[in-house]
Formats: sequence, structure tokens, C-alpha cells
Amino acid sequence: MYAYRKAMPKLNKHLDDKWVKHCQKLHKQRLKQIKPAVDNKPPPKYVHLVQNLKKQQMDEERYSQIERDNYLLLDKMSYIMTHPQLLDEKYMGPPVTYGKSLNKEYRKRELMRITEENLQILRRIQHKEPHYSHLEWEEKARRDEEYLKNCAEYPIVLPAIKSARGSPKWRYTSRSNEPSFTKVTPAPLQVRNLRGRLS
Repeated sequence: MYAYRKAMPKLNKHLDDKWVKHCQKLHKQRLKQIKPAVDNKPPPKYVHLVQNLKKQQMDEERYSQIERDNYLLLDKMSYIMTHPQLLDEKYMGPPVTYGKSLNKEYRKRELMRITEENLQILRRIQHKEPHYSHLEWEEKARRDEEYLKNCAEYPIVLPAIKSARGSPKWRYTSRSNEPSFTKVTPAPLQVRNLRGRLS
């Protein structure tokens, strides 16, 4: 378009350039004032969706009720502290006595009966002969350990029971008739090389 405009004959180049600039200025103004055909504005925000006005109203009413109750209570306490006691003990009459429970003796007898039954059950449990003998179990365990030591080719390491005082763990490591006790030490770490040999 610029080359076409330059090719058009004109009487005054200065006036023609001025007119072209004026047309471009009007075109830019119209572009700024143009309105979009698509409404891309965000939707309006409704107050009842953003703020829960009903909850705020209920909270304010509850707080006002609490403030009113506190004020009344403080007023009553201040009145009691500032005014003397209106009632005297000698005008209040004898103290009120309440009746005793009608089932007190029955509950007492029932508790004694249950306690006696529990004591009888405890006596029967204490005097009951055990079905299994721990002495026989210990003897059998000792005999099995002897058989195991006689059949083993290398010294045997047997687990022992941990003591309550945290004493060191001891294991049988001998095949002789009198077992010798020695403290267990961890074995050194063995690492395999690329050829599969232990190092």
C-alpha cells in the first residue's frame, strides 16, 4: 500500500503525508474505542457465596447472649458481696436428713459372697497339682543337648536365656562331658571378591 501510494500522482507531497498521518491517527483511535464481540470478563462475585452472613449473625447473637449472661452473673455476685446475709442459721431450721438406701445390706451381703467365692477359686488354683513337670522338661533338655554334642562335628553354639540384669550371653562351645562356658564374640565380616573367594 505504501508503494501504491507513492506511485499515485499528487500535487503536494507535504499535504499528502499530513493527510495520511491524520487518517492513521483516526484509525488508532477507533481501534482503542472498539468493543470486543466476546465477553471475557470474570463472572461477578456474589456476597452470599463469599461470606456466610447468616453464620456471622448467629455468632454475634450468641456472643451478645454470653456477654449479657456474664453481666447478670457479675451483678448478682457483686450484690451478694456488698449486702449482708439475709438468712441466719438459727432461722433456717434443723438440717435436712436423707433416708438410707434400702438395698445397702443386700449389696453388702452380695459383695461378701462374691469375695468368698473368689477366695475359694484362688485356693483351688494354688493347691492344684501341675499337669506338666518342669523338672522332667529340664532333664529332657539336658539329655537332648548331650545327644546333640555327641553327634556334632564342630563346637556347638546354643542360645541361652537373657538374664534380667543384663549379664553377657553365654553359650556351650565344647564337646567334653563338662561343658565349658565362653563369651560369644561376633565373627569377622567376610567379603567375596569377583572370583567368588572369601577374603
